Amino acid sequence: MKWCPVCRKGWPDAWSVCGDCIAGLVEDPDATVACPHCHRDWPARMQSCPDCLGELRPDPDAAARAYAAVLAVGGHLPRPADRPPFALGPACALLRTAPRSSLLYIGPDELLEATVDSRGHAAVAPMRCHDLDGAPLFDLTRYEAADAALVAVDSAGAPLATFLRRGGDLDVRDETSAPVARMRRVRGGYALDETGGEELASVLVSDIGLGEDPHRVVDDQWSLDPRGELPLRPLGAVALLLAGKALLGRARPAPAPVTPKTVT
Repeated sequence: MKWCPVCRKGWPDAWSVCGDCIAGLVEDPDATVACPHCHRDWPARMQSCPDCLGELRPDPDAAARAYAAVLAVGGHLPRPADRPPFALGPACALLRTAPRSSLLYIGPDELLEATVDSRGHAAVAPMRCHDLDGAPLFDLTRYEAADAALVAVDSAGAPLATFLRRGGDLDVRDETSAPVARMRRVRGGYALDETGGEELASVLVSDIGLGEDPHRVVDDQWSLDPRGELPLRPLGAVALLLAGKALLGRARPAPAPVTPKTVT
């Protein structure tokens, strides 16, 4: 049995419209559908949102084509709107998708988690990490008490973590400025070691080609792969990648290294 959501009469399953008012039939006359744009619920019989005029049921074929086009140019789809940023944990990657693009945080499911604002999109403090809706998550600014050091603070101004460069390594302190870890250089990136303890995470660093000709411009992509629980607040761990790039990596994309030709 199917039901008319307007006159609420029942009709045989083979029917698709109501014989009295020509409305489309539904399985549940009380069903609702959420607007994918403003997230308000409306009766399932409606095709567009009365509040924002957004389409309630986007054409799945058109959506699939649009998603494919985004992925084809190296883009990333946003995380679900009802999922908080970094809800899957601090595992993430920090990268660009174009030579002049902002830095982006990508989650372990390859979905876009957050964006970074900075002057000229460079990995130079001060920087601000935003939610996809524009809400600030944390700021990364200079730590005045030491040279070559940065501090991450949350949206209320409370410290999350402090990062101090020690030669080619990075000392990490928690929100109370207690030393909790050191990021030491290893092949392929860095190992994050607990102070006086075991390895906590891997930080992988790799050059990624950007633009229409990826052999001309590269930038370094940073990825955090925790082994378990980290001695930092989640956003402090996320900020570790941005601090590492700013203190030890490239501030801006650069020309790709030229590979010498072999003469035979």
